[in-house]
Amino acid sequence: MSKYIDLLTKFVDARPGLCFADYGDRKIYFREMREITNDRGDFYELLRLAYRLTGDSEKLSETIKNHLEKSSDRLTLSGEKLQYITGQYYPTEYRPAACRVLSRIVWVELMNERKADGSPVYETGTQIRSAIKRAGISHRAFRNYFN
Repeated sequence: MSKYIDLLTKFVDARPGLCFADYGDRKIYFREMREITNDRGDFYELLRLAYRLTGDSEKLSETIKNHLEKSSDRLTLSGEKLQYITGQYYPTEYRPAACRVLSRIVWVELMNERKADGSPVYETGTQIRSAIKRAGISHRAFRNYFN
């Protein structure tokens, strides 16, 4: 894997650090844990799609780097380190932040796809969403990041 893909992957793979005392109810706590685990699955699904669209891990790594450096979102690149600014509760939001990075990359890659004559392959957001669905993305990831 390339440097910035690896950096983002390590960020997502970090343990969430949920505190049971914040929940007080076993059922709610484990439901939250399942959601956080599903967010990790979404990340890897979006990573595979982004890799397929860019076609090269070096290009994808560079795209991730450029996006994170120019981003005004909560997840940014500062030097060689990822910085995340927590909104309300870090364990539930850090993985979706990484997913948003990849979903934007997927969207831009499809938006910039060109036919042989130079015209865009997809002219509307609806066409881009249809292409994403055809790429085999799960209903959950589609709903969370492209709806």
